[in-house]
Amino acid sequence: MDYALKERIGKPELFTGRKEELTYYLDWINDIKDEKSQSTAMLARRKMGKTAIMERLFNITFYKNDGVIPFYYEVRENKIWLVDFCIDFCLTFVYQYIAFKSRKHEYLGPFEKGNLTRAKQTAVKEGLEYVVELINGVEDAVQNERDGILWEIVREAPKIMAFRQDEFIVQMIDEFQFINGMVCLDKNLEKPVKNLAGGYLSTAESKIAPLLVSGSWVGWLMKELNSLLPARFRYKFLRNMPEDEAVEMLYKYSRFFNVPVTEETAYLLTGLAEGSPFYISAVMRSNCPGKDLTTTGGLIRTLEFETLDDEGTIKSSWLEYVSSAFPQINDRNAKNIVLHLSKHRDRELTRQELIEELNLDMTDGELEKKLKALVKADIINQGGSNFRYRGVNDNIFDKVFRGVYEEEIREFDAKVIKKEYSEEFEKLKKKYYSLLGKLNYQKGYFAEYLLLDQLRLHARRNNELLKSITRYLPEGFDFCNYSRVWKYDSSPGYAGRISIDIFARARSAGDYSIIGEVKSRDVRKFSKEEAAEFEKKYTQVKKLEDIEYAVGFVFSRSGFTKEAEEYCREKGIACSEDERWLGPGK
Repeated sequence: MDYALKERIGKPELFTGRKEELTYYLDWINDIKDEKSQSTAMLARRKMGKTAIMERLFNITFYKNDGVIPFYYEVRENKIWLVDFCIDFCLTFVYQYIAFKSRKHEYLGPFEKGNLTRAKQTAVKEGLEYVVELINGVEDAVQNERDGILWEIVREAPKIMAFRQDEFIVQMIDEFQFINGMVCLDKNLEKPVKNLAGGYLSTAESKIAPLLVSGSWVGWLMKELNSLLPARFRYKFLRNMPEDEAVEMLYKYSRFFNVPVTEETAYLLTGLAEGSPFYISAVMRSNCPGKDLTTTGGLIRTLEFETLDDEGTIKSSWLEYVSSAFPQINDRNAKNIVLHLSKHRDRELTRQELIEELNLDMTDGELEKKLKALVKADIINQGGSNFRYRGVNDNIFDKVFRGVYEEEIREFDAKVIKKEYSEEFEKLKKKYYSLLGKLNYQKGYFAEYLLLDQLRLHARRNNELLKSITRYLPEGFDFCNYSRVWKYDSSPGYAGRISIDIFARARSAGDYSIIGEVKSRDVRKFSKEEAAEFEKKYTQVKKLEDIEYAVGFVFSRSGFTKEAEEYCREKGIACSEDERWLGPGK
């Protein structure tokens, strides 16, 4: 797939998992063509992957070119004059529209994005003269200082364009909450427009150009949507990743950033992170001195650094949320409330219970005001009613907050954090070794990652051994250097979506690439039906990736049925069940 928009995640293959979310939103985008999709808000704290999902949705929709035009805009967290904001918003839409219609990626990053005249010239050059009318309307409003009309023109532009051209457009607006508070009426940036988002009251109801908005400040965004845009948006919360996707991400980052892990430490980190992509990424990319993620002690030291040290990414990210609330309510009571709710995060507490349990000398109204500020800043959660509250269900946030503030409230020694990490790891270790004994977990769940590492790091050196334990390799075959080794997963939404466990692309054109399947079952053998299905996927991937020389390979720990063995021999599909493929000592 061509990635028209450069994604901030970096290399496209670093995008991991989120299969359920991508499938949901791609179906939602496809339903726009039947005018069935309702504007939706994607909600999650920072660094959970909202922007990555939106940018990937843009690229998939752009690439598919299947009747829906994508528009992506990020509202930045810095103050901007309303006129500049409107021009930037409009021309971002215009250039993305021109890029889609012309199929020219370079328009997604024009050198003079603020130049209205240049944008008109580009539209005419690409035979899209009707776009000039929109730009002329913006130009006229700017020249005549009609700021209200200007915002209406640019806000309605995607919807009007879709209507006039009989098209469908998906509007993806990232960090939507910053429209209120960061956009200012004056050039001096002293008078924020407090209800700019309210203009979407009618626009958000469009079925030909619905909105997908996101927000990292969940409490703030929900407050704006509920008060200014009631019943206009569906809410979709972005949760932590399921275990299999979290493990895939960890191993992918381990290989990409050359940070070794063991099966045990990989299990411990994914367990403690509870599937948070932010925590996994932060630990894998941590600047902890002497970082070593191959031992439990090294993993604990890295987590201590990330949660307690001022240079820790996890600590600094959480303190952004804390600093947004505490300038308003910076007192011991507010900190004590957060500590108490975090300690008892398994249950909801009413305001009355908080007053009694913390012996708070304040009225219910005063307490409610503090709690609302803490909810808006996302450092506590609203409970099942407006009278109930609960702590953030996250044991790492608890450690960050206590490391910074608990000493103000009560006696505290940061060494207790290390002890708690050790205790939590001991619990996870017991579960790990239980799985290891009952299910041969190490060789099963992690098998595909071990094979990926074998191909990436050791295959050429172990060429003769691996050839000797693998049947039906072509004559003259040798394992070689591979430019990339990864799990292959075509984007959801395509007809005939393809998922392959192993794709090792040969560095040299004359060498063989490997397209492989891994089955780590303990009992059931690989069947002829599975072999036939794999051959179809192998053929599709070879064609999609334009590979001349490739070998299909199946690793099945429980072996192959007689029929599957014969099928693989006839079709030239390499086979092995030898656990030496999993590395030394397996």
